[in-house]
Amino acid sequence: MGAFSGWNSEVFWLLRVPRTLCGIGVGGGIAVAGALIQASLGNPLADPFVLGISSAAVLGATIGIVFFYSTLSPGIFAFVFAVLSLFIINFWLKTRIRNTTDILLTGVVAGLFFHACTLLILALSNPAMWTENLNWVLGSIANKTNSESLAVLLLVLIISFLGWLHWKPLDLLCVDELTAQSSGVDIVVYRKRIFVLVALLTAVCVSFTGVIGFIGLLVPHMLRKLRFTSYRKLLPLTFLGGATLLLFSDVLARVVAKPLELPVGVILSLLGAPLFLVFIYRE
Repeated sequence: MGAFSGWNSEVFWLLRVPRTLCGIGVGGGIAVAGALIQASLGNPLADPFVLGISSAAVLGATIGIVFFYSTLSPGIFAFVFAVLSLFIINFWLKTRIRNTTDILLTGVVAGLFFHACTLLILALSNPAMWTENLNWVLGSIANKTNSESLAVLLLVLIISFLGWLHWKPLDLLCVDELTAQSSGVDIVVYRKRIFVLVALLTAVCVSFTGVIGFIGLLVPHMLRKLRFTSYRKLLPLTFLGGATLLLFSDVLARVVAKPLELPVGVILSLLGAPLFLVFIYRE
């Protein structure tokens, strides 16, 4: 065997750079989406993954991939299904749901249904694509190009900035709806805006990497424990925290089962599920 060079420019530019850019964009985007939906619903345990929004977006993206052949169709269908799931949740909030437990149960059940529909479509589609598609459904930031990763990062940064511009009404909504209304916040209008931004972030991330869960729950929750309560500071820190957590999880996914590489979504579920139960118990 020859001496180990320690540096390979092709590996760095074609594998490491796009993977890092993708991890920053997707991790930060999912975390910001979680922080936004928590403020909008007034629920610190809300998260695109827990509420089934990510699963709805994956179902939409799967329909776009299997039944349509346009490059943009997965992202468009993912956005449409994410918006539909959010407004279904909002409808239930207005009519039947009265507490945090109901919200979480409704989201979990909806997520399981969307996930089952996704697997059914994949199972009935081209068998040769089953392994690749399943790896995408489980969540992976591997095998991305520089242009794709950079595009996702830029889109997420733009959408996250639009969310940050709403930091004042978000702070008021976190207190309670009555306080927000008395301060001149039109809750219906702002909630719709936040829903659209959350759907956009979820659609961009999910259509590119599949389901990556619990980042939107863990990162904002931990930052609030560190006394970062104002969304003026919370959203930028949430983006950085989400990016860091996803990159760290990706490293674990590549080393814990060498030479195999696990989907990063699986690693985050293994880390996030026990912590989610702890959060529920404390709440």
